[in-house]
Amino acid sequence: MRASLIIPAYNEEERLPGTLAVYEGAMRRRFGDEFEIIVVANGCVDNTVGVATEAATASKQIRVIDIKEPVGKGGAVLEGFRQAYGESVLFADADGATAPESLLDLVDRLDHYDVVIGSRRMSGSIINQRQPRLRRMFGWSFARTARFLFGIPFKDTQCGAKGFRRDAARRLAQVVSETRWTFDLDLLLSAIKLGFSVYEHPVVWADCAGSRLRYGSTASEVLRALWVMKARQLKPLVELPELPELPELPAVTMSLEASPGAPQKEVAA
Repeated sequence: MRASLIIPAYNEEERLPGTLAVYEGAMRRRFGDEFEIIVVANGCVDNTVGVATEAATASKQIRVIDIKEPVGKGGAVLEGFRQAYGESVLFADADGATAPESLLDLVDRLDHYDVVIGSRRMSGSIINQRQPRLRRMFGWSFARTARFLFGIPFKDTQCGAKGFRRDAARRLAQVVSETRWTFDLDLLLSAIKLGFSVYEHPVVWADCAGSRLRYGSTASEVLRALWVMKARQLKPLVELPELPELPELPAVTMSLEASPGAPQKEVAA
């Protein structure tokens, strides 16, 4: 299988069907039948699993993982990493903010890099609908803080479109421990610490109404997570176990009480 696209979804019954239709069409034009889309529902209390399962019933390229307990976007993506069969593994937000052509551009760059991250802050980026001003200021402050604390060159760690070679994705699923707002940063810091090559690439992107962010509680959470990640960055890597065999391809919908793959807390970034 040539590519896997993971879509983490939390209460996305309204936006998910359109996103699946657009991304499936683009991937089918590129890969024929040699791709899969994995919707990983994360503690949903609406009909996200229902609409995803309906789409999976209509297309054999779509399957659904239903994690009953809330594990955060990061927990959903990491479970997708463990279950993905594609040589290239992507993830994208359920709102479809990243243009499908940009996702496919990330796949092309995986011929040369282990990890390719989408960016909304490069000279070649095209933003068709900007985020609200407060959300932009929050993101800009976070990016500046991350570059200062960790010495990373990336302009946009938080874009919801990223691509990985399969072995890199599966290895990262063993070590990344942040699963909420700082997940993307932990993912990149872990990739660097593991010696993977990381490339930042501009995307076409548009803000979509419906995103949820509570600035006060999120800021406190982010500060605590940055402190933990900085302390963890100074610790040496431990020897990692061999990558497990890929599981058998499951039925259309697979239910989990919680994500079974617990990260090794002292390894990542």
